[in-house]
Amino acid sequence: MTLKKPYRQVLVFLRDLLILCIIGNVLSIFTIPGEMWSLRIVLSNCLFSIGIGYPAWKGMAFWVLVLERRLPWLKFPIKRLVVQVLSLTIFTGLIIFFGFSIWVAVNENLNFHSVWISALPSLKVVYIFVFLTLLLGNAILFFKNWKEATIQQEELKRAHLALQYQSLKDQIRPHFLFNSLSSLLTLINTDTEKATEYVHKLSDVYRYLLDQRENELVPVSEELKFLEDYIYLQKIRFGENLCIKIKLGLDPRRMMIPLSLQMMVENAIKHNEISAGSPLLIDIFSTKNQELVVSNSKQKKELMEDSLGTGIKNLQTRMAFFTDEKLIIRDDADSFRVTIPTIPT
Repeated sequence: MTLKKPYRQVLVFLRDLLILCIIGNVLSIFTIPGEMWSLRIVLSNCLFSIGIGYPAWKGMAFWVLVLERRLPWLKFPIKRLVVQVLSLTIFTGLIIFFGFSIWVAVNENLNFHSVWISALPSLKVVYIFVFLTLLLGNAILFFKNWKEATIQQEELKRAHLALQYQSLKDQIRPHFLFNSLSSLLTLINTDTEKATEYVHKLSDVYRYLLDQRENELVPVSEELKFLEDYIYLQKIRFGENLCIKIKLGLDPRRMMIPLSLQMMVENAIKHNEISAGSPLLIDIFSTKNQELVVSNSKQKKELMEDSLGTGIKNLQTRMAFFTDEKLIIRDDADSFRVTIPTIPT
């Protein structure tokens, strides 16, 4: 492992030198007449390009890292762009000037002024090339960072909503489990056969809850099957005092948020009186627009159960993550109705 890393570094270094040699000779095509080309000219172009290009290249890379720490793209995009372009433009100009000066100083027989005048066209071409490369590199870097920032923000949003969504499901489970165990305790003392069936249905319900932990959407058909098991448990608890009618014409392949129907039925049971004198009526049906409607009669309890206040509000929050369609809530004097959009596959 220790031998491979230096080997790669040498290869990268040689690759960089080769790139600079090619760039130096390509740029010289625009300034040196064809009849003047020779091996000596090619080698001179290589040395000149490496002497100026390599410090400029590595110096710019180092300065970009410094700016990334001081002025990160995500926080200061405009300021970073302006500072980076201006500073690297000045830096490149200084590198070219000092590199050329050193080259002239090494060759004692050369006069700086005369050589500078003769080489000025070439230096202009080099500077324009470096400047355009700098602009292009900054533009690519800017849009790359902008894209990464957008993706990062979207991932953070999804992670936040997914965590919130999981939290909402967790709030449902303890309340449901408490009521289910209370019903089972009563049933064990009256009808052991039904108690056994109740346990099987309860296990089916919790198997569904466990299976859907990682799913943000489920097919309508699966949610309806879960709802049937849940209704069975509630019918054992309330008997004929709870009347639930289901009439659906939905495409079973459409998707919906897990537990959304159960949440609405639970909400109706929690907030309304259920007795022989005041049976609770719940209708579940679909519309032509492939929506699910849960409607219940209103007979508010005199003593309300403690509520976390998360029912419909939580469902609205979860729905906003997947579709622009909104929940439609109609709260009349004698009925409460919620229309839930389904999501096409």
